[in-house]
Amino acid sequence: MNAPDASEDGEGIPDCVSEAEIPTNDIVEVIRCAPKPVVNTGYVAERFGVPLWAMYARLESLVDAGVLEHMEVRERGHLWWESLATELDEF
Repeated sequence: MNAPDASEDGEGIPDCVSEAEIPTNDIVEVIRCAPKPVVNTGYVAERFGVPLWAMYARLESLVDAGVLEHMEVRERGHLWWESLATELDEF
């Protein structure tokens, strides 16, 4: 049985059982294609059909790896964007 499409644009990003299964390239592509240069945790979690807390952990690991950059916005959540190295496809 195939997982349903979780993207609004129909690009074929499937729901995943866990955030660990989501390929880094897929996460980067979702952020690249977002309508704004930064995204919040909920935006990415919704596209992959995983819980907010789980996606936060996965995104945080990508910050540690230098793939993404991050900022906590007081009382508004977290924002994520591609690092310069990722924008240059060096990750």
